[in-house]
Amino acid sequence: MKKAFEILSWLMLIAVIVLLMAFSVKNQQLVECQKFEVMAASSENHFINDKMINELLSNKNLHPLGKTRAEIAMDEIEKSIGNHTSIKEVNAYFDIAGNVFVEILQRSPIARVATENNSFYIDENGKRMPLSKVYTARTLVITGNVHFIEKGNLFLLAKFIAENPFWKAQIMQIHAENNGDLILIPRVGYHQIVFGKPIDISEKFSKLKLMYEKGISEKGWNHYSQINLKFKNQIVCTKK
Repeated sequence: MKKAFEILSWLMLIAVIVLLMAFSVKNQQLVECQKFEVMAASSENHFINDKMINELLSNKNLHPLGKTRAEIAMDEIEKSIGNHTSIKEVNAYFDIAGNVFVEILQRSPIARVATENNSFYIDENGKRMPLSKVYTARTLVITGNVHFIEKGNLFLLAKFIAENPFWKAQIMQIHAENNGDLILIPRVGYHQIVFGKPIDISEKFSKLKLMYEKGISEKGWNHYSQINLKFKNQIVCTKK
């Protein structure tokens, strides 16, 4: 009899807990969102801002402010923000009070391609990004004959420069000649760097750095008009 009473007591306690949990969940579904906040994982890029995200969600009737948890379509919020051309990742979630927070990670352009007919960014994965009306990223500029940059070694060259702090500070432009040779334009000095085809990238930059450390440091930035890296195991310099 005592054992049966204990079992009955436990069953009643479990039933009460289940009812309280159900009541709590139901109440949470009825709580209105009082706060909506967008948090950027990085402050480096600003292709999209809080105002743009608020307008985007309002235009699609997805803005969570004033809506109950049950009325907020979180999946649709993530999908709508994630479809923006500048967004790499997005994560939306509720806090315990029913407010909505969105974490975004924007794509990072490594270069801006500028041709007569079209201009666009290339991101770190080699994919195109349209230019923005609200923000201009300070990146390497690529001009000239730039067909299929996303899939070729020209992209690998741009990525090498963008990911190396020293060369990112030194090189401001790549110009692609019709014969496939690449010309690098430095930020300092009035010389051009004939890189040749986008192969042996690391080796060529090692030669160029040695030239900067030994040759230019002694002669000065304006002593040469051209530094040619096309040839194996040598650097050919043209004086002004």
